[in-house]
Amino acid sequence: MAFIDARTLPDASRIQADLLIIGGGLAGITLAKELAGGALKVAILESGGRELDMEIQGLYAGSAMVRAPDNPDKPFDDYPAQSRARVLGGSGMIWGGKCAPLDPADFAARPWAPHSGWPVTREQMQGFYDRACDLLEIPRFDRDNTLLKDPTRTPLALDAEDGFFSAPRAFTRYSGGSDKAAFDRFRTDFADAANITVYLHANVTQIRLNPTGDQVGGLDVACLDGKRHTASGKTYVLAVGGIENVRLLLASNGVHKGGVGNTHDLVGRFFQGHVTYSVDGDAESEASAVHVSRDAPMGLYLNPTRTSPHCVLASGAPAQERMGAGNFTVTLYAADETGIAQADTKALRQVATTLDGGMSGGGQLLGCFAMSEHFPNPDSRVTLDASAKDPLGLPRIRLERTYGKTDWDSLERSTAGFGDALGAAGQGRFCWPIKRSQLLAISSASRHHMGTTRMNADPKRGVVDPDLKVHGTGNLYVAGSSVFPTSGIANPTLTILALVMRLADHLKQELGADR
Repeated sequence: MAFIDARTLPDASRIQADLLIIGGGLAGITLAKELAGGALKVAILESGGRELDMEIQGLYAGSAMVRAPDNPDKPFDDYPAQSRARVLGGSGMIWGGKCAPLDPADFAARPWAPHSGWPVTREQMQGFYDRACDLLEIPRFDRDNTLLKDPTRTPLALDAEDGFFSAPRAFTRYSGGSDKAAFDRFRTDFADAANITVYLHANVTQIRLNPTGDQVGGLDVACLDGKRHTASGKTYVLAVGGIENVRLLLASNGVHKGGVGNTHDLVGRFFQGHVTYSVDGDAESEASAVHVSRDAPMGLYLNPTRTSPHCVLASGAPAQERMGAGNFTVTLYAADETGIAQADTKALRQVATTLDGGMSGGGQLLGCFAMSEHFPNPDSRVTLDASAKDPLGLPRIRLERTYGKTDWDSLERSTAGFGDALGAAGQGRFCWPIKRSQLLAISSASRHHMGTTRMNADPKRGVVDPDLKVHGTGNLYVAGSSVFPTSGIANPTLTILALVMRLADHLKQELGADR
């Protein structure tokens, strides 16, 4: 129906709707798209405007530290503000558009993976993944892997019994980092529906519970210009990201001292992120590299354009179980992008050529980086810093991103297992010269924030139930990757959208909007 700048409303205005969505990022927008044109009156409350504003972006600022065994602590204070975008469209404005579903193993309870297991299966999610792919106008990730059927882009012939496989990724044009004009339409056109209103520059600063603490009664809304409003509805969805979801739940402590949904001290725990590990070689040092034995084109992996899917090399459930390791991928890139060709890694070409039969062209030396699943860890968490507040009066956050020995064991077992599988299949050799004590120093963190309001049917083990409703709070739901019990390796956006579509179906039924 409209975009409204909350700063233009009379002070102390009351915003009312059937459904209030806190956050106008990809999760909030997708939920509104699913409900557009229906009977429910829907309002989105978005902190930012249509363009990035550094004053608004500064509301994300906090402190952060990364900790891991056998490594010095790594200060990370710039991460909270740099890893998200506080604007209409959220971090979709800076997202590159890469999409992939989580693997079936990611949903399973794996005895060797602590705190693993989702209350839904990949099979149950498949239809929602299909719908999310259709929304983003990318090929579906179906069970037959049709994305791998292009005869001109053949995958490496790895032995299925070793459990490593070629895992496709696809790119959507609906991202600010790809096609800004298309993304502008994506993040605005849905508001043409008569039942949708989007409020910009509307910062929710408090979730107000009723006196008994089992329902949300309303929201406090603040603008940076000093205006204050309120918002109320029948149902509320919190969708402001894996860190900000936590901040708002913990800061809303007027009824429950620990905050909303935090009866069992789980809100903010189990923070997980995706990290890449690699080193570039030079004249004196080796690089992380893969020598591929074949001379055939590697377009399936090197992805020269965004118009066709590309693959990473991944460990499936058999490999994970055999190694006692989590999910793991290796991503390849052209060697001339780094100093790899000048490194001692050249010896890898000679060795592999001899062992794999002396290819006429000598094979291909490629750079690579690895990613390894960050296991859920209750000590990896987001908390509030009572000594620091933002301009709206909310406490700043403190992030302690923590890895355990199991994470390093998993990574090292996976790199060894991948090298064995590549060599056993005669497809190449893997060079991994990184010591455990170097892992934090050479790691590069993604913008993905996961796990802090994890999903579980048991309120003692999760913050939200399988329908994404906050345990103990009858009309509050959470959307986004903060509900992921485990992180997998895939970029989280496609799964976020699939879960939002599942939530939309639930809300339509719950609120009688499907009739």
